[in-house]
Amino acid sequence: MKLIEIKAMTLSMRAIHNLSKDSRERIVAILLQKRSKSELAKELGISPASIVKFYKGKTHASDITIQRALAIADNEEKQDILRLIIEDLAGSILDILSEYQDVDSEKLNLLKKVLEERDKRKILTSLDLI
Repeated sequence: MKLIEIKAMTLSMRAIHNLSKDSRERIVAILLQKRSKSELAKELGISPASIVKFYKGKTHASDITIQRALAIADNEEKQDILRLIIEDLAGSILDILSEYQDVDSEKLNLLKKVLEERDKRKILTSLDLI
């Protein structure tokens, strides 16, 4: 495995580890839109009973199962899953910031700068300046 692939897996596992149970259920639901429960179980290397438990919210998919879900997802599913992960993690950050508004950190300031830059580019792109 290439170093870049290993690094990407590590970053993904870090983000996946912090996912809510609801997001884990929704990831399974995304994959079930194009597969049967038994097909998905086989692709993920788990039992069909586990899929049923995930889908019904009786238990949740492990970090490794979510990592495998990303690996088997087609491009459309992967986009939906990544959007879900980003929304879940961003929601957690926003919850913290709304409760503790005076929190200041170097990483938070960097995140704010990245978002501001992204917004500037969107505006310039919409004006056909980029």
